[in-house]
Amino acid sequence: MRTLFSTLATPTGVSIARQNDLYKLEDPSGRGTRALACLTVVGLVMVTGRGLLTGNWWFFVMLSWNVFLAWFPLGVQLVIRDLLHNRVIGRLGVWAGLALWLLFMPNAPYIITDLFHIQSLSAPLLWFDTMTLFLFAMTGLLAGLYSCYLAHDLLDRLVGRPRAWMLMAGCQLLAGFGIYLGRWGRWNSWNLVSKPWMLGQAVWDSAHNTLAIKLTGVYGLVLLGVYVAFWLFVKDEKKLARKGEPAKAQRF
Repeated sequence: MRTLFSTLATPTGVSIARQNDLYKLEDPSGRGTRALACLTVVGLVMVTGRGLLTGNWWFFVMLSWNVFLAWFPLGVQLVIRDLLHNRVIGRLGVWAGLALWLLFMPNAPYIITDLFHIQSLSAPLLWFDTMTLFLFAMTGLLAGLYSCYLAHDLLDRLVGRPRAWMLMAGCQLLAGFGIYLGRWGRWNSWNLVSKPWMLGQAVWDSAHNTLAIKLTGVYGLVLLGVYVAFWLFVKDEKKLARKGEPAKAQRF
């Protein structure tokens, strides 16, 4: 049975060496995850404090839910890495996991659009709410970038570097479209299961909507640019760690 699974999971033409390379992954539970957890805790403390002081829990509900959705695609990536580390899944399982990741990935950068709420904030708490929205937006963006980095690493091992970059560029464009659907169409990832036909109609209508096309292009371009900068930073950090500068550098 295990031999049969390995045969199905490894397509024809893929060398055993390359298949095994898929399992040679670094431990992702390093300082990146801890940093995001720290930002999330600080944000939750702020919205909890606001709720206790004002009796208005709208901020807490909205931002807590959105930051959970921002963490979800990163959680999918971490689960994929753990399953690969324990050799529970093969290439087909990785592709299925990446599809699930892509479905929810736009939820991470989507939280940036919560900054729109600044225009409706009341003056007494404007300073506090602005900082809170910024903190959650930054947390969501970084969680999305980190999950994209892990997905990129998997794609690099599956299809090679050039195709991986093309796929990642396409993912950022789809994320831009997902942000449009979420903010202006008020759709979410769960509707793919709960309202598939209505969501499909909305996607079709958006493909003929000038605003949707413009926003998708702009958001996709910005997300791609930010991701490339993030990727370059992480790669340089890893090079320094390998060279011992600093000597005790931790894994990202």
